[in-house]
Amino acid sequence: MCLFYLLQTYLPSETPGPLRKYREGELVNLRGDGTGELKEWDRVYDYAYYNDLGNPDRDLKYTRPVLGGSAEYPYPRRGRTGRPPSEKDPNTESILPLLMSLNIYVPRDERFGHLKMLDFLAYALKSIVQFLLPEFEALCDSTPNEFDSFQDVLDLYEGGIKVPEGTLLDKIKDNIPLEMLKELVRTDGEHLFKFPMPQVIKEDKSAWRTDEEFAREMLAGLNPVVIRLLQEFPPKSKLDLEVYGNQNSSITKEHIENHLDGLTINKAMKKKRLFILDDHDVFMPYRRRINTTSMKTYASRTLLFLKDDRTLKPLAIELSLPHPNGMVQSRGIGH
Repeated sequence: MCLFYLLQTYLPSETPGPLRKYREGELVNLRGDGTGELKEWDRVYDYAYYNDLGNPDRDLKYTRPVLGGSAEYPYPRRGRTGRPPSEKDPNTESILPLLMSLNIYVPRDERFGHLKMLDFLAYALKSIVQFLLPEFEALCDSTPNEFDSFQDVLDLYEGGIKVPEGTLLDKIKDNIPLEMLKELVRTDGEHLFKFPMPQVIKEDKSAWRTDEEFAREMLAGLNPVVIRLLQEFPPKSKLDLEVYGNQNSSITKEHIENHLDGLTINKAMKKKRLFILDDHDVFMPYRRRINTTSMKTYASRTLLFLKDDRTLKPLAIELSLPHPNGMVQSRGIGH
């Protein structure tokens, strides 16, 4: 029997009779039956509670609560893998060793191909190894563990990092598949870790600095789920005034009105062309605690304008810090 596909889609109720059993069988393959451990060749899209966050088999003190399915933790869900329960806690799914976790079940349609996985692992290993090499410090002489200039960053892609002869290189050769080794180390005898040139700077090293690229990168990650229409100007904070002081925005119309293609702020808001990425209130309560460590971060607000060509243009970025002597804020605005 031969099946012919006409590249025509059907709603379930409109599926031609001869195709219904095949469609139903496909649905069974995708849903699974909720039992058994799923393997690489399966195509099942099924969900489970987060019951693999702890490791009670290592020690009971590493037991963690199950997230999902209870009044206290009703959500979230994760992709089901069907691994057996741990030996010491039947409510906790057993975990995989670190290296084996690379083979954790992912539906076949979403799983990296073998070559893509090698690329992924190679790039990850490069990022780890760079911190182990004393040669890396030569790239940032005046401030160890930091880049001194943009050229230091470009050197990672244009030259690479020298890998010393000896134990480290031997271990790499002994423990990494040949395909990955070829990706990691140049074959011209220089033993350099080479990083692939990012597409955005392959043609123009200054492309990342443009407003268009900045806005594009904002939309390329998770920001689209929090970018929203600007409802009031200037933006106001919802943080407790008595606890955090005045956290309202310091952005003024003089900062942005000359960049609205002839519109006033009120008209741009009515036409739904002003947007905001507001990370201020979410992160400000944690700024002081974070900034006492070696990390330094800001609470930010970014205003964007929807241009006539339907692309976003950044108008102003407000970076805020809690004052070291109290909750009065220190701000800087770029536009």
